[in-house]
Amino acid sequence: MMEDVPINPKTQPADVLTFPLDRENFHIKQVAVQSITPIKYPRPFYDATMGPFKEYRACFLRITDESGFEGECEYPINSIGYLENYFAPVLLNAGKTSYASLYNTLFWSIRNEGFRGGAALALGHLDRAFYDLVAKRNNMPVHQYLAASSTKVKAYASGGGVNIIGEELINECLEWEAEGYDTIKIKFGGLHSSTKEDVQRIASVREALHPDTNLAIDANQSMNLPKALGLVRELEGLDIAWLEEPIQSASLYEIEQLCARSSIKIAYGESERSAKVFPSIIRSGVEHLQPIAGHINSIKDWFEISGLSKSAGLDFTSGGTSYINCQFVAALGNNAMLEFLAPIIKPMEDLFSVKPVVQQGYFVLPGVPGIGVQVDWHKLEKENRILGKQVWK
Repeated sequence: MMEDVPINPKTQPADVLTFPLDRENFHIKQVAVQSITPIKYPRPFYDATMGPFKEYRACFLRITDESGFEGECEYPINSIGYLENYFAPVLLNAGKTSYASLYNTLFWSIRNEGFRGGAALALGHLDRAFYDLVAKRNNMPVHQYLAASSTKVKAYASGGGVNIIGEELINECLEWEAEGYDTIKIKFGGLHSSTKEDVQRIASVREALHPDTNLAIDANQSMNLPKALGLVRELEGLDIAWLEEPIQSASLYEIEQLCARSSIKIAYGESERSAKVFPSIIRSGVEHLQPIAGHINSIKDWFEISGLSKSAGLDFTSGGTSYINCQFVAALGNNAMLEFLAPIIKPMEDLFSVKPVVQQGYFVLPGVPGIGVQVDWHKLEKENRILGKQVWK
């Protein structure tokens, strides 16, 4: 039997079998959430199946241990019910225990809610807060705690909402190209768009961009299988980096049919909440995996998906709130990219006193302990932008 050697998170790589956080002990004394007045977007954003997105309803979770160390991270405002009814009672009644034991109890507390929906996403967001806490306790950034050597993360620019067309769409993409991004992703399609319209939109952007700039396209699950097959035939020769979620993500049989007949890499994963489904996604022929850190039920599971991707030789990108998630993507090395969904993420900038900066197509991580994002609560209070606070002790 292999000897169980304690891991030193400062020097050892993040491994799903000996994951550093599992061995940490916690005694949580307080759980709190604070919400902020909605951040209005400069203009509404539409994708192929949803919109308008007009604002971001910001909410942050804070957990405090017995020594006064705090872990703070973004938390979905629609998930507060899970926190109140499931997670806070577990956290506050567990006493001092290992994270492996604590997480196990948290995980099984939501069994009847299912492991592929909102409860799993809520648990994933809670999990990220523990990384902020433990990294602060170790006086290091999260990416160092996870043994990352680089302080930069490759970014790709994303936006191109379906409500932006023609020259405006092209100019948005050219601006990103000028800012140093070598991969750009646009939205296309819709429940009622035609293949001809979709191809014209994609081809106009492809023609405008430099040949060395990668162009990815995202259909937001808006197509059926015959339409998706027709689209990939029409796009042959346009050098598309990947086609994201063309048909419904739950339809693995149809995804398999599409992948078998597509010359373009097909991307899936951001709609998933568990690592358990990814072997089936890989078997279906998907060549580009896109799990979102925080949306998967734990960072440990998210790393497991990354391992599956590497073993199968697949592409790997992540998304979500990129200012926070770049700490985790950094721990994967140079083989992963992180989406910067500019119309949604950029308006969040003024919430933070500390955050990563985006330069020449890279996130540059700050050297502060924790997750690398600090909410400017003093400024928000002064501006009367804090809506309320809930505390469980």
